[in-house]
Amino acid sequence: MPPPTTYSLPPSLPLTLIVATTPIRVASTTTPPSENAATRLGIGLKGTLPWPRIKADMSFFARVTSRPPKQGTTNAIIMGRKTYDSVPKHLRPLGKRISVVITRDRTGLVREGVLAELEARKVKMAAAKAKAETEAGSESAGPGKVEEPVTDAIVTPSLDEALERLDAVYGPEGLGKVFVIGGAEIYGASLRGGGVLAGRPVRIVMTHVVRKRVTDSGEEVEVPFECDTFFPVERFTPENGWRCVSSEEVTEWVGEDVTGEWKREGDVERTILCNSDCLTMGQGSERNENTMGNMQCASNAMQNIDKKLKARGKHSIDDQRRPYHGPEWHEKQG
Repeated sequence: MPPPTTYSLPPSLPLTLIVATTPIRVASTTTPPSENAATRLGIGLKGTLPWPRIKADMSFFARVTSRPPKQGTTNAIIMGRKTYDSVPKHLRPLGKRISVVITRDRTGLVREGVLAELEARKVKMAAAKAKAETEAGSESAGPGKVEEPVTDAIVTPSLDEALERLDAVYGPEGLGKVFVIGGAEIYGASLRGGGVLAGRPVRIVMTHVVRKRVTDSGEEVEVPFECDTFFPVERFTPENGWRCVSSEEVTEWVGEDVTGEWKREGDVERTILCNSDCLTMGQGSERNENTMGNMQCASNAMQNIDKKLKARGKHSIDDQRRPYHGPEWHEKQG
């Protein structure tokens, strides 16, 4: 880890929450389910993902989180301790990224364990790199050689301190993008804001996952996953200033072209973009001025999403929750 120094991360540097979700319908206890069913976004089951390994989504996550915005910088991925532990041991901390682990542990054991794994990971990566360079010969050397992102790990007790540590260690010149990758408590803290988060934009990149199976009669039906952990969605309302974003803007966020196509692996379907039918928080001082425009935009988005869901045979849900029944890309500022 580089020695701490004095920097100041620009408040315009956004947090990007990256998450995969699946819709879980929760029937009301007072009204018929068909009339008033809420949809929660499931993200986990017993400390792991609710669905089998989806290679395409994992590859997307790896590309987006490890690709720095410019040479000489490294992206950070902020996570809770349980999320860190869910990464296969031989892969953690994840390479070419700064893994920031948030934990309540006060004994120092979590920090010792993470740093020990970091040193072991660096040794393995250095050996693999040396072997690759030896096999490549002189072609891998020379002034044109690209500077790779670093592999590092930081352990902190809070999200505020995580950002402060990134600021102190890397600053705006060494830090690329900052991603939040889970779990639910860390997502919630990112959305609540306050502290060093005050005024900082927050974006949400959401992959939508559904499971389809064919019945004996030949009909394809959606089979919900079991979940016990959910993404906090209650703050995503038009009244809070959400605005629509273009696919071009989302492409700029993630650094690669994205589409709204549903893609299938086995009995699982996923999509990572809703094109213009997605919502994002209004920007700072524009929020009050653009409230009506944003609400109209949100209303149009909800109608378009509902049409797509009905066309695919999915159930629509009530207007207050309808935006969250599909893949979404959100952005929030101040």
